Amino acid sequence: MDKEKLKKLIALSNILLEATDLHKAIKLATQKIKEIIEVDRVTIFIYSQKTNRLWTYLADGLEKLIIPADKGIVGYVIKNRTIKKVNDTSKEPLFYKEVDEMTGYHTKNILTLPLIGNDNKLIGVIQLLNKKNGDFTPKDINIAHLFSQYITPPLEMLLQSHSSLQIGDNDDYIV
Repeated sequence: MDKEKLKKLIALSNILLEATDLHKAIKLATQKIKEIIEVDRVTIFIYSQKTNRLWTYLADGLEKLIIPADKGIVGYVIKNRTIKKVNDTSKEPLFYKEVDEMTGYHTKNILTLPLIGNDNKLIGVIQLLNKKNGDFTPKDINIAHLFSQYITPPLEMLLQSHSSLQIGDNDDYIV
């Protein structure tokens, strides 16, 4: 990892450690990871074990989206609790194209990581969409993995302290 990216990653971790407003800190940290890995979009999905769905906690270009937790690349990542890199979504059978169809966005490549909290509890997943210059590299995966480890504790604290941040019964945005 080059020195400049390492400096940005350390600054990102400090943002989260020193945060008094966790939501703003997570939002800012997500913008920073977009710059570091050079992607078009970042989406954080929260997992609801109760409904077996994912909902967007933070998503570029979207207000709210709810998707089944057993579909697509996110479903694979949730089931296997592993990182999934796809450098060409058109050749990936797991790619859940319905989201692109609904949003009008065109996902070319995607990096998806699980967000695993205390007691090995699945909090959700983070997706990095459309690397700006080529394919996702092993360095990108390492940086994204570190980021997922930085972002999970404050996200888990935020979810525990704000019961209003739970998935609703409104199915208006379900894909």
